[in-house]
Amino acid sequence: MRDRANGALSEVPYDAAMSDETRRAWALAEARSRFPAVEERVRRVYGLRVPRHLAVFAALWESADDAERAGLRQLGIGPFGITEYFAPDGLSLVGVDGLDERLHGRYRCDPAEFVTVCSGDSDGLHYGLWYDDPAQLPAFVVFNWARDSAETWTNGAATLLVQLRHRIDAVATDCGPEGPEARALRPLSAALDWFAAADRDAVAADGIPTWAQSPRQATAVALFPALPPGTGDPRLDRSEQRLRILQSGGPEATGLIADAERELAAGRPAYALAVGSELHWVDADEYRERGLALLVGAYRALGRDALAGIAEAHAAHRDLPSVDVLVRPH
Repeated sequence: MRDRANGALSEVPYDAAMSDETRRAWALAEARSRFPAVEERVRRVYGLRVPRHLAVFAALWESADDAERAGLRQLGIGPFGITEYFAPDGLSLVGVDGLDERLHGRYRCDPAEFVTVCSGDSDGLHYGLWYDDPAQLPAFVVFNWARDSAETWTNGAATLLVQLRHRIDAVATDCGPEGPEARALRPLSAALDWFAAADRDAVAADGIPTWAQSPRQATAVALFPALPPGTGDPRLDRSEQRLRILQSGGPEATGLIADAERELAAGRPAYALAVGSELHWVDADEYRERGLALLVGAYRALGRDALAGIAEAHAAHRDLPSVDVLVRPH
């Protein structure tokens, strides 16, 4: 659990005499009023679009009473990454020692398409938005256990609140609906029920993301971004075999990388993106430069320059001792 993140954001004191309805409605109005400025900040810093459902999550967080906040802490849930901009003073955050803000919440094996929005409870679990194409809204919520397998997957949750509902349901399934763990989450579940209409309204206002319902493929360790036709074959059915080769190194690995480079040079970036993504996860020093070149070259060929920029910033600072990069200026 990322306690530092949860403590760093403002937990707005609530009036015990204020009704749930009043408290939540106030927080929702506040979060919605902050959305345009957060949207501008993320567009300027990341080159990405922000879904409106993040404002609903911010309202849930700010309006939580003691019992609801205990449920959030039980699940390790808290604003992390770009959701921290929604705090009352969130837009004052800057990168520590001048570091790029895009490094905040970016763990070592996170793909460029993964942009962190929420903390998790153990083994570096964190949640992000998945951007197939930076020109479009993210397709869905994804998750990654950074200190375990560091693989990136999704259950297709369209919003953070839907993802949170999945977590609560999983506790009831694992521990029993009448177990103490599940009972402790009932106040949070009631809060989710209250915000559900606002969450649906946010999705309706944004519209269905372009790639949300596209057939989804994956490498052996992560989702693979949706690509337009005519970009080549990523050969994802051979991903496990490639990973074994890349982890072993030697001439076969060198030849595999060279093949991806030839595909990229021929105007077929899909295979370069697959191999570059696998090299990013393998994280071998000897292949860092060529792996980055494959990723950046593929993103640029696809017109996904914002993802290329994220990949370059990450590669330049991948050995940072902490992913906590945003701080409040003195």
